[in-house]
Amino acid sequence: MILENRRARLLPFTAEGAEGLREIIFDDTIWKYMGHYIRTEEDLNDYISATLKAANNQTTIPFLVIDKDYGTLAGCTRLGKLDINNKRAEIGWTWYGTQFQGTGLNAAVKELVLAYGFEVLKLNRIQFGADIRNIRSQRAIEKLGAVKEGIRYAHYVDSEGEVQDDVYYSIVRNQWEEINATSSRINVL
Repeated sequence: MILENRRARLLPFTAEGAEGLREIIFDDTIWKYMGHYIRTEEDLNDYISATLKAANNQTTIPFLVIDKDYGTLAGCTRLGKLDINNKRAEIGWTWYGTQFQGTGLNAAVKELVLAYGFEVLKLNRIQFGADIRNIRSQRAIEKLGAVKEGIRYAHYVDSEGEVQDDVYYSIVRNQWEEINATSSRINVL
């Protein structure tokens, strides 16, 4: 399955495809608010392995992100915490190489994943979480039309052993129908 719009192409996350991440992944600024760092080849291999394991357990649908303007691999995103019975999921685990940040790519990617979740999987709720310190991510989520639900205090312990808080947002089906009226269409190949 490939999701595509004018700006982005989302490919299934594979070990072979993820090899291309080496070009952009070893940058601490990417991981500052992600809860862990990818600094070594072992970290990268663990990341790839954990992502594939989650996909095999059908708890997440991970994607490799291609920036069509640059014609290159730009990062990753996921539709995770997938609960088909309750028709809900979370978009997250998203990161891009620094040269792709602030370029509009993220909005195009999120639009694709939202459309896939609501239109193809028929979800009723999609949520987003962001580290409380990550104002840039919070603003990006808000621009999507997501509603801020609140803060989850002491929500996780990062790889440096620090306890961190997250801010949570959501979009529910009736909100998506309003948002979708102005978004570009999804192509599922």
